[in-house]
Amino acid sequence: MGRYIHGHKYFLTIVDDHSRFLWIILLKSKAEVANHVKSFIIMIQNQFHVTPKFITSDNGPEFMLSEFYASLGILHQKSCVETPQQNACVERKHQHILNVGRALLFQSKLPSSYWSYVILHAVFLINRITTPILQNHSPFQVLYNKLPDISSFKVFGCLCYASSLQVHRTKLHPRARKSIFLGYKSGYKGYTLLDMHARDIFISRHVIFHEHILPYPCNPDSITSQREYFSSPPTTSHSPPSDVDHIPPPIIDDPPFESSLPNNDTSSPILSVPTRQSTRTSNTPTYLQDYVCNNIHASLYPITNYISHNKLADQHSFFVLSLHSNPEPKSFTEANKFDCWKQAMQADLSALESTSTWKLVDVPEHVKPMVVNGSTGSNILLMVQLKDTKQDLCKRIQPDRGT
Repeated sequence: MGRYIHGHKYFLTIVDDHSRFLWIILLKSKAEVANHVKSFIIMIQNQFHVTPKFITSDNGPEFMLSEFYASLGILHQKSCVETPQQNACVERKHQHILNVGRALLFQSKLPSSYWSYVILHAVFLINRITTPILQNHSPFQVLYNKLPDISSFKVFGCLCYASSLQVHRTKLHPRARKSIFLGYKSGYKGYTLLDMHARDIFISRHVIFHEHILPYPCNPDSITSQREYFSSPPTTSHSPPSDVDHIPPPIIDDPPFESSLPNNDTSSPILSVPTRQSTRTSNTPTYLQDYVCNNIHASLYPITNYISHNKLADQHSFFVLSLHSNPEPKSFTEANKFDCWKQAMQADLSALESTSTWKLVDVPEHVKPMVVNGSTGSNILLMVQLKDTKQDLCKRIQPDRGT
């Protein structure tokens, strides 16, 4: 791998053959592998109270720890030269890590010098994503026998603001640091962040995320500049971002340009150029021939050909059909066309009369009748149409003071 900002050049991939759980160890040199393998086996013995039975690796000399393996009763299995398929589990996981890491790197637009944070975050996601190999369980669930906490999942490379420490600020200093999310740190209950102004990496717990914004400027010469996943403004500068956010210059309305040449012909008319209209016939694309587009009059696939009421019960079928035969009216004129709504209105009026809730009286001559939907005072004016006389009579309905 490329050189890392902390000096790491390689990473060691360790896979549990049972749970497919991944561990990644960053290395500055391959000579560190032996010590990390010993430390890892001691960690497994202490945390899970088991000792590995087999260790499978390639023929790298950094894995030749015969005396250490023999002291613990571990069998070391080595693959043949140029035969990676004999160590297929780790080789496939290695490709899986690189595929996810490249996707995160392209999306976040981070430079390749941050590859180690990309790899660590990719492994964090892989360990918590379900896989059909484990009966749709995640490696984390199989290893720890509990569901992973996904509430802390954030978009890699997104914009965030971390609360600044009180010892490093004064009354006029900002209370938050504009940063980029780089993942999680093992052993910490916090987030790993990159300060966009100070260019340093720190860990903070009190962070506010804006996951829809990827603030890192894109280098036009890099391969990631050709992939725009979010609506972030493009950047054409090759220099690193400055400490001050880029503010677009204000738009100044210039006065209209006045020609210094004398205008002798003041009466010449202005010729208007007609707008050109295309005469090309528009045809439906071939990939839309199987779809119904902008067809409001008829359909190639009417729903009546595919839905039937034959299997419905009689009462249920009557109810479904009544929804279409008796739509709910929007006005009295529409309601008066249906006998069912006439009966409903008459039943409501009869109920009011039988309970002596209202008294019907004639409208006085000095009162102008009007139709209202509610009452704000003591009286309500209601328009009633009598079907016998076919005349519209206005009645004043007054509340019965005795009820």
